[in-house]
Amino acid sequence: MKRKFLFSILGSAIILSGCNGSNIKQQLGLDRKSPDEFSVMQRAPLEIPMDLTKLPAPQLGMPRPQDVTAKQKATQVILGNSASVPSVEASSAEEDLLQKANASVVNVDIRRQLAVESTDTNNDKRPVFKRLIGLGDDSSSSVVVDAKAEAKRIQDAKAAGKPITTGDTPVIEE
Repeated sequence: MKRKFLFSILGSAIILSGCNGSNIKQQLGLDRKSPDEFSVMQRAPLEIPMDLTKLPAPQLGMPRPQDVTAKQKATQVILGNSASVPSVEASSAEEDLLQKANASVVNVDIRRQLAVESTDTNNDKRPVFKRLIGLGDDSSSSVVVDAKAEAKRIQDAKAAGKPITTGDTPVIEE
């Protein structure tokens, strides 16, 4: 009796293995389904208003006012259409920051200025790090020391009892 049961289970397993495996896995719940990364939505962060007494009463089932749908976000990104996205007024701190940064002043000659700055940058042969922190200059200021004349100068300074740092270091002019 045990043998018949064992053979029937083994036979069922062999028969089922020949079937479409993905369908069986799916029906048995063994198939993994990862979430679609394009359908995941971000929720707007919670904000605490300055005056809690002026909060509107919540309405059941209504969408959150700060939420923007994926379609509205896509429209805004692609077309730059800000009419479909709820406008948010800038806080006084943001307005102060924009004023101090002169964000309202527009340079109409910005393209020419950028072209001049980019040619200056292209001609600068210093490493980027040195350019960013302002180390060194663009000119090559390396000097070549005349080894024979320098050795003679040091020997003369020692013979005279003077420090070897006295006198000018002889260089080879290029």
